[in-house]
Amino acid sequence: MTETIALIEVGGSHDECLLTQIHALKRHQCNILMICTQEIRERNPQFENYIDEFYILSFHGGKFRRYSEMRRSLVFMEERGVKRAVLNTAQGDLIRNLCIQASFSPIEFIGIIHTTRKLKGSFTQKVINRKVKKYLLLSKYLLSTVDPPKGTVLEYFYPIRFDGQDAEEIAHEGLNISIIGGVENRRKDLDGFCAMLKGIPENVRFTFLGKSDPKNIDVQQFKERLKELNMLGRVQLFDRFVDQEKFNEELRKTDAILPLIHPNTPSADQYFKNQIAGAMSVSFAYKIPMLLHQEYAQIEEMNAASLYYTLKNFAELVDNTEDALYGKKKEMEQHKPYNVKHQEDRFVQFVFGLE
Repeated sequence: MTETIALIEVGGSHDECLLTQIHALKRHQCNILMICTQEIRERNPQFENYIDEFYILSFHGGKFRRYSEMRRSLVFMEERGVKRAVLNTAQGDLIRNLCIQASFSPIEFIGIIHTTRKLKGSFTQKVINRKVKKYLLLSKYLLSTVDPPKGTVLEYFYPIRFDGQDAEEIAHEGLNISIIGGVENRRKDLDGFCAMLKGIPENVRFTFLGKSDPKNIDVQQFKERLKELNMLGRVQLFDRFVDQEKFNEELRKTDAILPLIHPNTPSADQYFKNQIAGAMSVSFAYKIPMLLHQEYAQIEEMNAASLYYTLKNFAELVDNTEDALYGKKKEMEQHKPYNVKHQEDRFVQFVFGLE
């Protein structure tokens, strides 16, 4: 008998992790019940090809509505005979409420953790842990840095399936380097980036592949810095949400991905200490090498994808990197952990307890 499994995303900020799970479950001959908001459904039209049934949640109306919506979703899952539910973002008050109400439900909950901080003392997470006994992290390295809560099993997988990721590359001149996401000091070392631009070859172009709100002070100050460096025309920004079609188009002409995470900056507090950067998943998925700071060379899972630099030698590296990037791309294509079906198999094996 075909099993119905629920995928739940109520946070709205980790949509990119869902397609890997959807394909994995479909290959396992599952029916998929997607529990999410209307915004998430509309933002991901590709899901319509795979999801058997949607259950749409709306949280307008205060705390009681937020509580009752999660209660109704649990009742709906039980009515549909769901045995397992995957929490795509297994954190926050909404998921806590769901887990409390599901304390005596026979449905098994499997959670995905996006920051290890949640396993290091969060009271809300401790409540969630009473129901969720299996968690997936998004990094092998981060898995090695945490101890599982008592009675809980941890594993990892890479969500590296994106719609349109296998399209042919777009021919272009020069070296195109993409930074995944918009301009934001907290997540990217913008000061370091500006320092790295000094002496950069004229054939190098950069794209911040995410929304950089012109009203944001970080964006305004960054543009002023680029203007002073005479680099405004060589750094592309988007002032609106980058949809999947445009995202793919830019990556099809990208030679390297630059996470722009540097030690002793806010970016280092954000990434690789407690969570992975989205740039890693995109790199693994699209087989586009990363340019990564030398500080992170000890993270083994990124070695096959990365060329390493310091702030002082970055310009020299990109000036002599064409052959090295080609070699890295070939290495990535042969590297089993970067194979999307391999990661989908890991996901299914963990969810269903298969050997």
